[in-house]
Amino acid sequence: MSGEREDILLQVNHVRYKKNNGQLYLSQTRVGWMMDESDTFTVSVPYNDIRTQKISPEGKPKVQLQIVLHDISNFTFHFCTPEGRDKQIAERNQVKERLSQLMTQNRRQPPDELMEKKRMLDENEQLHHLYRALVPTSIISVDEFWKEIAGQYKQNMGPQQELGVSGAFLADIKPQTDGNNGKVQYNLTPEIMSAIFKTYPAVKKKHAEYVPHRMTEPEFWTLFFQSHYYSVHTTSSMENVFSECSKHDDKEWNRDVSSTQNDPLYALNDIYEEKPMSIESDLRTSGVKAGSNVFHALMIKRFNQHSLNIIKAQTNSEKERILDELAAKNPNGIPNGEAKQDIQVHKSKKARLEEKIVYEDLENSNKVETSSLTIHQRDRYLTGPTEYSAIHNLQPRQVTVLHEQLTDNINSWCPNLHISQDPEAAYRSLQHFSEMCRKGRSSVGVNTGDQLPGNLHKELGQVYSSAGELLRHFWSCFPPRTPQLQEKLHKMHETLCRYHNVTIRPFQEMAVNDYNCKSDILDHLTEMFQIASTKFENWKARNSR
Repeated sequence: MSGEREDILLQVNHVRYKKNNGQLYLSQTRVGWMMDESDTFTVSVPYNDIRTQKISPEGKPKVQLQIVLHDISNFTFHFCTPEGRDKQIAERNQVKERLSQLMTQNRRQPPDELMEKKRMLDENEQLHHLYRALVPTSIISVDEFWKEIAGQYKQNMGPQQELGVSGAFLADIKPQTDGNNGKVQYNLTPEIMSAIFKTYPAVKKKHAEYVPHRMTEPEFWTLFFQSHYYSVHTTSSMENVFSECSKHDDKEWNRDVSSTQNDPLYALNDIYEEKPMSIESDLRTSGVKAGSNVFHALMIKRFNQHSLNIIKAQTNSEKERILDELAAKNPNGIPNGEAKQDIQVHKSKKARLEEKIVYEDLENSNKVETSSLTIHQRDRYLTGPTEYSAIHNLQPRQVTVLHEQLTDNINSWCPNLHISQDPEAAYRSLQHFSEMCRKGRSSVGVNTGDQLPGNLHKELGQVYSSAGELLRHFWSCFPPRTPQLQEKLHKMHETLCRYHNVTIRPFQEMAVNDYNCKSDILDHLTEMFQIASTKFENWKARNSR
């Protein structure tokens, strides 16, 4: 629809734009309208440029859909199928719902998988060079690169730091009105749902109980936005679903407040005069009065609960990870002892302050770390490797006599050089060495290694690195005993052939013509490619018999 071929997700005929008949199209990235008997799109709008969409009121004779862009410009489409008004309204509603879904998908942030790939390329320079050498040159496709090449790098990388929950994630959910009908819609992304589940575990539990057994996903989230989590004024129908969540949150709040009040570091006065935890029950019986202290206390309590849940979200995810590991080790669910409630013994205020201001890793430590030595046979360690243990029992006089004898032998020693080396053999060796030195000095051309220019040397290293990675994946397919390995072997052989033609051969010509290098600068790498090609041809010949 924009010069490149795109799959059409929805096509509606008999749609007018500026009194011209045509067809309305929805693709993966944009909405377009084409006039009858035309092969070009008169209207082509990306979903990211659309601000909102509006529909005509019920009593209006024309069934219309208006698209409003961010620059206030708009496009109005008139549905005029000859099958009648009911069919026109059905087609309009179908386009409206599908357009709303596509707008939401295109407004989402990049998925976690894409951000993980970007992080891998940023943190691993070798993988980044490998990507630039293989993917843009069409030697290997993007999917094959991340599936075949980058798998090992991903295993060697450390775990990604988990993102926290924003304190204003509920306020960032902006309601949108649906045209002139006054219907309010909330566009929930998977990131927002994950933040809600992390902040409110009780809502996550309710979601698992109700969806999709008792209600649909939109119905559940509609009740959520009408509950006490998002609105002060609630009704009995909403509280039937989230009343247990409210009780669970109150229990957690009681435990957290009591724990904080007992901590000497956070010894604050109570903010409630009486019955601090029974405010919501009082509200159900007497109602909320604007400007009352009970109403203000309720809002403060909910704000504090929300802030505390966000702080606990990160620690809760860590606890869930530990519990999952324990459950994996004990799949049968057999209890290994009785679960005891954590009893926090608070230290003195001075000790707590010292913990906050003193960091052990920043302190100067004079401790000398020593390595431990485990001795299995103590006698052999003390004796040592010598066989003559009697030498340790020598008397001082005997040591003096042995020293004098050694000195006399050294002084009276006379070397006999005539029998150490044959003169003719020594002359032949020196003559051969001299000839080899003369041949080395008379050689023409630049050798590889440190004598290459800096940029050429760096590029040569990248060529060898990329080729070595491809060869490693090629040889890992042998023996190809499974269909998956055979398919990978064919792909890697084709990749090696493309890499040789696209990268190795042009680099060799450039090094010889531009830098006056010897033509055998890449002979070793070419030989490795020939060996791999021969191995593949031999396997293919044996397999075809």
